[in-house]
Amino acid sequence: MLTTRDTRILVVDDNQTIVDMVSTFLRGEGYRVLGALTGDEGLKLAILARPELVLLDIGLPEMNGLELLTRIRSMNPNARVIMVTGNTDPDLAREAFRLGALAYVDKPFDLGYLKRVVAMALNEGVDR
Repeated sequence: MLTTRDTRILVVDDNQTIVDMVSTFLRGEGYRVLGALTGDEGLKLAILARPELVLLDIGLPEMNGLELLTRIRSMNPNARVIMVTGNTDPDLAREAFRLGALAYVDKPFDLGYLKRVVAMALNEGVDR
């Protein structure tokens, strides 16, 4: 079983401030965190680092988050992905769940809530 310090989390968001804030917060919780600003960069890091969890924005340049979710899950059907987005369209949320996302967190978000969602995704033992 992985310990927190062994757990890799990939944060993919086109907003550098969000990537930095979430990465800093999760590192403070003991996770190993990688950040990406584009879908292409996120895909490369997902392939190379094989993170246990991906926090993924929908509105990304080059490749949107739903496409990236699909590509990550095609490479690793057990990948755990949480959508973190400012887009509150319920159809996008339904599509994200259909494609295999574990959760859909709206921005702006509370870091305490994000911490609970991350813990649930990593510790629930859900094979996705």
